[in-house]
Amino acid sequence: MARDAPVVLVRPETSPNDMHGLAAATGIVTARGGPASHAAVVARAMGKPAVVGAAGLVVDADSGSVTAGGRTVGDGTLVTIDGTSGEVVLGAPSVVTNAADEHLHRLLAWADDVSGDRSARDEARRLDAAHAALRQR
Repeated sequence: MARDAPVVLVRPETSPNDMHGLAAATGIVTARGGPASHAAVVARAMGKPAVVGAAGLVVDADSGSVTAGGRTVGDGTLVTIDGTSGEVVLGAPSVVTNAADEHLHRLLAWADDVSGDRSARDEARRLDAAHAALRQR
């Protein structure tokens, strides 16, 4: 599955036998575990988001389904995870951005100074241009 699209590995808990799945996954969710659990430690070491110890999560490996909050979903269901907050959301959540604050404006001004480009562009392109200019130095 990971060859075709990003995959979140969902398991009751992980063990060293899951290393291939952990390596292929873009994120990890487990029903059991905590900050020192195998899934949490390996995810941190690999730089991947993880939600471990998800209360009420039931993983049925035989059917390839997961049940939580009275809702059952199968393999291939789009989920989004936030390893910082511990949220697992069905589908892709909407992304909300706040108006740029003074610190971001200052950073972007510095980026424009470094790149020498003051044309109208989005923030990411302004930062990318600064990175490119710094790499050439």
